[in-house]
Amino acid sequence: LGFAHRPESKRRVDTGKVDALIDARLAARRSRNFAESDRIRDELKAMGVVLKDNKDGTTTWEVAR
Repeated sequence: LGFAHRPESKRRVDTGKVDALIDARLAARRSRNFAESDRIRDELKAMGVVLKDNKDGTTTWEVAR
């Protein structure tokens, strides 16, 4: 499962939880469950995490500034 992270801000997030949610979101996208994928993206956004889906199928993230 492709993902990377860049926690570059002083805002604290649980990187393990973020990685687990990204894994779940990627699984939802693979199974074409876009409602669940969007729900997870919204949950991450509420945690202050911004996602970027890359052309190679990976997802990177950073803490919102």
